[in-house]
Amino acid sequence: MTSQFREHYSHNFRIDFNKIQVKATDCMSRLTLFFVFIYGLLFALLGSYLLNLTTASGSADFEALLSKSAFQARRIIPSDVFGISLIVLGIGIMVVCLFFAFRYKTIMIDNGVVTVKDHPIIGKPHSFTEEIRNYSGVRLRLKFCQYGLRSKNKFIIELYHKDSQKIIPLYISIHPKHVRALWKKYAMHFNLPPVHISDRGMVSKSMKDLNRSYAEVVKDWHLPKNFLVNKTHSADFICQKKDNKQLIQTRRVILDLYSTLNIAVILIFGALLAYTCYSHAIIIRFVWPALVIFFEIALLTGIVYAFLTLITRDILFLTDQTIVIFRKILKFNFRDSVIPISALKGLDIFFTPTTGRYCLALITDKKIVRVFNKLSPDDLRWIKCSIISEIIEE
Repeated sequence: MTSQFREHYSHNFRIDFNKIQVKATDCMSRLTLFFVFIYGLLFALLGSYLLNLTTASGSADFEALLSKSAFQARRIIPSDVFGISLIVLGIGIMVVCLFFAFRYKTIMIDNGVVTVKDHPIIGKPHSFTEEIRNYSGVRLRLKFCQYGLRSKNKFIIELYHKDSQKIIPLYISIHPKHVRALWKKYAMHFNLPPVHISDRGMVSKSMKDLNRSYAEVVKDWHLPKNFLVNKTHSADFICQKKDNKQLIQTRRVILDLYSTLNIAVILIFGALLAYTCYSHAIIIRFVWPALVIFFEIALLTGIVYAFLTLITRDILFLTDQTIVIFRKILKFNFRDSVIPISALKGLDIFFTPTTGRYCLALITDKKIVRVFNKLSPDDLRWIKCSIISEIIEE
């Protein structure tokens, strides 16, 4: 079955809709590929260094020193095998970088017609032409991606077509600014409805609603006040109300696949760091001391980052005029965003297909704030309805 999510190569891409004829290239950043290529080269050089250390008997010089010292160690992987593995890994990374450097798409929009030419890694280039009027809408979606050591979301605005191979990007960024305003402008420019993916599937927005605040939109629904009074929620979060103020926060660390990966990173990096620190005096005899210290700092940084990612909890504080988002780490609360109710343009549940996670998205013209991305869709719907209830009562 063909996926409905078209792969885009860029992390930073934008089509200028102010021009009559537009031509753009969707490709991976050459700078990013350069640094990844350097990492691959370093792996290959490290493997070559280990092979050169290996003696004719099949053991490395530092192993002989270990056997004479008070520190006792058992070799798990032969040095020559480990060295060859690093060389193969490094060469593989460099080859993949070269392949990605030649993979790109050229997109041209002229007089209401889209022409795309795709240059894949393997196979001949292929192209298609499609009229703008045959597209179903301008879709806003999130895509989970690994950006260096950090996990981030790509905000993607694209022309959506029922044939996933004809979906083309209009805007891609991991540091978005004014995403909703751009989404609206693209929809108006191409005269297509704005759509996004939610817990209910594909949702289309009214162009009229895009020009109004969210408070004005929900008040036109004529919902009864306190329509959530008799509904309960799960134990994964708590909700407290007092004096027209509402506090919602996740109750504890929620274990899922990505939380488990963070725990694995903490354990593996912790074991490597402990071994490196314990053997530091021996290792620096064969490896440049500054490089060893850099490696230890990198491991410690990875451990701290994984730990903070694991324990960070979201807090939403709602007052008569504002919504304040906090990130709670241990006993400390860090204010993330302050959104006036009057500036709120949308409150939607977004779905990220790559991770299978949902989140509550607070949308303004300037930014999109994601919160509670570890809760279930039912919990997010309850929180959304609770916020709507408070807006109606104002």
